[in-house]
Amino acid sequence: MKPLKSGISFAKWMLRITLVIYLVAYYYGTLLYIDFLDVSFVFALIYIIAAGSLLVGGFKKKDNITVYSSLMLLIAVAFNIYLDVADGIYGIINHLLPLSIAFFFLSNGNK
Repeated sequence: MKPLKSGISFAKWMLRITLVIYLVAYYYGTLLYIDFLDVSFVFALIYIIAAGSLLVGGFKKKDNITVYSSLMLLIAVAFNIYLDVADGIYGIINHLLPLSIAFFFLSNGNK
């Protein structure tokens, strides 16, 4: 059986939308209380801004916004994994979805 090549663009949009919904749902409680001195609030804000930019970048013809926002998201997730590695394997598993989606769009752009 051959893969469904016509579904690739739909799958990319689903990845973008799912990332935004996942991050908003996951960090909703953190974002309720604005505290720029709290590290978790800053990371949540970076995640939401980067995911929103990734979504907006999909509407553009050039890859600039998509690549920059996915790079920003990838760096933030990698740093957050570094901070959460003390929690064991579950500290890493929590960040695998945003990490993989960010790496996908960093390597592919809007293609």
